[in-house]
Amino acid sequence: MATTYRNTDSKYWYARYFDRNGKRISRSTKAELRRDAKVIAGKMEADERLGTTNSDVPRLLQRAVEMASLESQSGTLTLQRAEDLIRQMTMAANPNAVEANFRRFAASWLDAREPNIEQSTWRTYSDAIKAACKALGKKADGPMRKIGIDDAEKLQEAIFVGRCGKTTNYYVSVVRRIFEAALQRDAISKNPLRGLKAKPTGDSTGRLPFAAAEVCRIIDKADSEEWKGLILLAAHTGLRCGDLLRLTSRNLDGTRLRVMASKTAKKTGSILQIPLTPPCLKWLDGRNGDLFPSIRLQKTTTISQTFCRFMRAAQVAQVIELAPGSPPKIARRSFHSLRHSFTTWLAEADIPSDIRRKLTGHYSESVHGKYTHHDESLSRAIASLPNL
Repeated sequence: MATTYRNTDSKYWYARYFDRNGKRISRSTKAELRRDAKVIAGKMEADERLGTTNSDVPRLLQRAVEMASLESQSGTLTLQRAEDLIRQMTMAANPNAVEANFRRFAASWLDAREPNIEQSTWRTYSDAIKAACKALGKKADGPMRKIGIDDAEKLQEAIFVGRCGKTTNYYVSVVRRIFEAALQRDAISKNPLRGLKAKPTGDSTGRLPFAAAEVCRIIDKADSEEWKGLILLAAHTGLRCGDLLRLTSRNLDGTRLRVMASKTAKKTGSILQIPLTPPCLKWLDGRNGDLFPSIRLQKTTTISQTFCRFMRAAQVAQVIELAPGSPPKIARRSFHSLRHSFTTWLAEADIPSDIRRKLTGHYSESVHGKYTHHDESLSRAIASLPNL
């Protein structure tokens, strides 16, 4: 067993041990504390006696066990260090094993599921993995076992920037499933995402409207006529996505839509009657049955992500920073922002509040106020000031 000593003229502790040939060795540990010197001395002795060649697996296994024993006795053995030593033993027993990193493991996880899922679901999974890799940075290509709870929390926050709570929670759930798969295969010893709390999801929290030019660009980037019509009707009727997807040709009454909106019906039981604009009538002309048959079969999260993809293609910002800070105060824009746009455009056109509420189905003035943004009115008010 290696021993330690210190000369009176040195601040460092020295290690003394015997090599494989019985020769006594004395070397400086470069440690000023005896506790640290004991650990270093034990490592020196183990390296000298056992060697470090990969061809000698029993020696490597014995060395890892001795290191664990030495560090345990000195009180320096941590859980992370114990996991590292176990990993060394595993790699020594199987030198051809490849340690899992998140990017590679996630890609194989997704490939295994591709034959059994819809293309839209595959695209959403892929987007979640890309967002996670971006959030993890260099750690996405490092050992997966070294991604800890702090990294998981930072990952969630990074994904949340630019996305609503529902999408963030879904993305995090996908990443959590990937870590669970790695845990089941013994690639990691714990899932750092297990304890994450879900982000709050609100219908209109922190939303801002689109400008008319932005909506036009988004419609241009939509990849199907069905999607173009969905965005157009959302912007020109103010209906929520769920209510739009339930529309059929039976909801058409001449040049109007008759809709019992889900939230409105729960509170008042009233039916919305919304006059249709010429662009809406043109898109609806000749359509029968379900108006959005393929989109309505998709999951809510997939619909949201598809719309956000169109926004990115149109170079329309999803996140607006309202105030700097750490973290900054921000507002997000999504499909539901089309409802905010509809209400805001009516207000900017000086349409009275009671008429706007009849069109949107808002039960209270306070709720309706959250949907009304007066950016253009404020600009006109400032422009009216005298030239000084």
